[in-house]
Amino acid sequence: MRAVLPLLLLLAACPGPVREADGPDAGGPADAGGRPDAGSSAPDAGSSAPDAGSTAPDGGPADGRVEATFVVTVPAGTPRFDPICVAGSAAELDDWAACGLALTRAPDGRYSGTMRVAPGTGIQFKVTRGSWQTVEKAPDGSETANRTLVAQAGARAEVAVAAWADAPTITGNVESMGTFTSSHGGPRPVLVYLPPAYESEPSRRFPVLYMHDGQNLFDARTAFGGIEWGVDEAAERLTRDGLMAQVIVVAVGNTPDRIAEYTQTVDAEVGAGGGADAYARLLAEDLKPAVDARYRTLAGSETTGLAGSSLGGLVSMYLGLRRPETFRRIGVVSPSVWWDGRDIVARVQALAHKPPLRVWEDIGTAEADEETVADARALRDALVAKGWTEGDDLAYLEVPGARHNEAAWAARIDRILEFLYPP
Repeated sequence: MRAVLPLLLLLAACPGPVREADGPDAGGPADAGGRPDAGSSAPDAGSSAPDAGSTAPDGGPADGRVEATFVVTVPAGTPRFDPICVAGSAAELDDWAACGLALTRAPDGRYSGTMRVAPGTGIQFKVTRGSWQTVEKAPDGSETANRTLVAQAGARAEVAVAAWADAPTITGNVESMGTFTSSHGGPRPVLVYLPPAYESEPSRRFPVLYMHDGQNLFDARTAFGGIEWGVDEAAERLTRDGLMAQVIVVAVGNTPDRIAEYTQTVDAEVGAGGGADAYARLLAEDLKPAVDARYRTLAGSETTGLAGSSLGGLVSMYLGLRRPETFRRIGVVSPSVWWDGRDIVARVQALAHKPPLRVWEDIGTAEADEETVADARALRDALVAKGWTEGDDLAYLEVPGARHNEAAWAARIDRILEFLYPP
């Protein structure tokens, strides 16, 4: 078996389902830098324990204390039932515990809480959603300075949180269809990117591009290795600059059955595969009708596409050949042409008639070995032999030095989208 096989099978693996929130999705990891600023009386960025200079009130008589009140406004999309907390330097806040004071939600959507401390106590604090992985951040995702409140009669801190450490990296209008279920495959998350004109032109309908390994397309929190393709950012940029048509992008999440779903045959060396026809039914007979019913789509095959990388590139090519009545714009990115002895090349060569597909194919020269590039060229040559024309309905790109990973695919997503959906 070729040495590259484990890499090709594991890349774009699903890191876990997208978590749904009351509004835009909000969930995922953050680094330790979300802890309070270093060099103050708060813990440094790498420690959950307070600095040596951090002091707490002396715990004097309760009747000598004053109330300090915190009122917090949270950003849109904050999960409705997550705790909202104050973490801070006072002993009453458990010396920078992530949820030193749990706040209560008011009817107006703000959160508030009161604590009693000795008069004159200087409290440095931040707002969290119960952990340091969900601490508040600046609008651009950078660290915020510790906030300060000096305790005195009637002391009140009103805070507006700009963003959370686990905020999504999604750009534009992206909706969740939740967990999509089908009798032709396991449950999977589905996200839908809507182009800028979708809201501003309510009578207009739009082409649709279905993309595999949907966890990797829009959001670094769910992407393999924490690196997303940036399809949402690319589509926003390209449509703004008039370089691509306005297109709905449906990000179809993968599942533990990814290898089977993305391959058309069983590969004897791998001992797996062969579920692509069932996956085709999931897409064409279950998901596509649901998308067409929910969104203003141009539902015809001439405006409907498929794209993916690695095994996702393989299954895109296969489904284009298998179902041209449904999908005609095909993105074949770093395809696993090697699967089952280049079965996909043989299928192209066996075509009795050329289907009306617009095909993008590419490969990086540093993805694995020389055979990988040779495989891609073999597929291109088979397409050309059957009537596809480079520069017309076929684009072929070899990217010098490009590897088989999300960063490489993100670097060329603009060119892919421009070719598949020109303005």
